[in-house]
Amino acid sequence: MAEEGVLYFGYGSNLDLSDWKSWCERKHLPYDGLVEISPCWLPNYTMKFHYFSSTRDGGAADIVENGRGHAVPGVLFSMNQDALAAMDQKEGTQAGVYARRTVQVALPDGTFVEALTYCVTPQRREDKFIQPTKRYIGLIEKGLKKRNLPIGELKNAIEDFSPSFPVEKIFVYGTLMEGEVRSSTTKQLCNGDARSASIRGKLANLGDFPGLIAGDGTVKGELYHLDQVYSALQTLDSIEGFYGYGSDDSLYIRTIVEVQTDEGTEWAWTYMYNEQNGSLNPIIDSGDWRVR
Repeated sequence: MAEEGVLYFGYGSNLDLSDWKSWCERKHLPYDGLVEISPCWLPNYTMKFHYFSSTRDGGAADIVENGRGHAVPGVLFSMNQDALAAMDQKEGTQAGVYARRTVQVALPDGTFVEALTYCVTPQRREDKFIQPTKRYIGLIEKGLKKRNLPIGELKNAIEDFSPSFPVEKIFVYGTLMEGEVRSSTTKQLCNGDARSASIRGKLANLGDFPGLIAGDGTVKGELYHLDQVYSALQTLDSIEGFYGYGSDDSLYIRTIVEVQTDEGTEWAWTYMYNEQNGSLNPIIDSGDWRVR
């Protein structure tokens, strides 16, 4: 049996809690065991519509692994035992429609948590795009907008385009900033001028460069628009010593963070220091690499 507080990554119709409530009420099941925690992202995945749902009378959302630069926005929920059992029924796990999968999702501060989600089983996928209904699309779009999450990935899936890179910005806070030793790399990989920005966290002083770590402080940096997302991240992964989400040897871990700018809240890639591979380092109290 599942324990209390199982974490669940929702990316489809369950972003609309009224849809979840209505389904549970029709089945005479409790619905209040699904509790929203935070918006989040699932890196290295993309959304697809390749399964026909008779219940939805059209395509239903699925997520598939798709490599560097891809990411699916969604919401992290907590589920109790009753909600988990109901979710299994709603997703048709016993009928072999969707199956549980454990994934690592990025929270707004860039930290990762393990959560379960549901993916369409191989036998239920079709080798073609299946158009979802306007109502179904509306449920997902409404849920994303409610949490200030972009709808670009959803639109891409609806139009059956590939590839999709919904996060096209990078937040830098150290040697990649303007005037710093690696600023020429940033200029090569990005277009447009730097914008002042900040994120939640703390800045560790690693000597010749800083490392972003989790915390309640504010880290100051710059926000850029990536020119070619895949190739830019490939270069940055090499520079930052990121070897993939399955590796424990990375110096930094690429993640997605909520960024504060003069224009409001935005989402961007950044690199967090992998504290497993380093000793304790002094904190830069200012949160600003230039003021250390």
